[in-house]
Amino acid sequence: MHNVKIIAAETYYYKDRNNMFNQIIQSLTATVKKAFDYKGRASRCEFWTYAIAAWVVNLAMLIVIAIFSAIAEVLGMILAAPCVVIMIAMLVVGISLSVRRLHDVGLSGFWLLYLSPYGLPVVYVAYLLGLDSTCDKLIEKNNKIGSCWLGWILTILAWAVGASAVLFLIFLYPGKAEANEFGENPCSAK
Repeated sequence: MHNVKIIAAETYYYKDRNNMFNQIIQSLTATVKKAFDYKGRASRCEFWTYAIAAWVVNLAMLIVIAIFSAIAEVLGMILAAPCVVIMIAMLVVGISLSVRRLHDVGLSGFWLLYLSPYGLPVVYVAYLLGLDSTCDKLIEKNNKIGSCWLGWILTILAWAVGASAVLFLIFLYPGKAEANEFGENPCSAK
């Protein structure tokens, strides 16, 4: 069968589904092999193929753990250990891929640290809360979340949502067509 390629959308449509599946597997394998490669660029197709696959795998593992935990809590705990290892491995690959994706749009990989929803703001807020003894007294006195804690929690949540939205939009943005300081265009290098 003949393959149809739409270049502008960076998406490939195949009449032969086996060929499409093989392309996805090859893309994921190539991405995993670059787990510790923070140089170069990654295309939108490479990034989103891995992101969707990782999301599906994580969801499947969580469902399986939930089912086994409902049957017997010990089974869920036993099954959770290898799943956590798999999730950490996927996170390592995802961080590397995200850095290379940022390179594709012409940004430094440090943008991932700046916009990480769980990075610097969480550490900073934890530090401030450790210094503010009135928050601890307020919580002990009222036995509930005090107003200063609520403000910090809402700040962290707002940062996480905002930073995630910015990263999402950056990852949707097409890469530079020409070579940039991080290397050649991954779509033209093939």
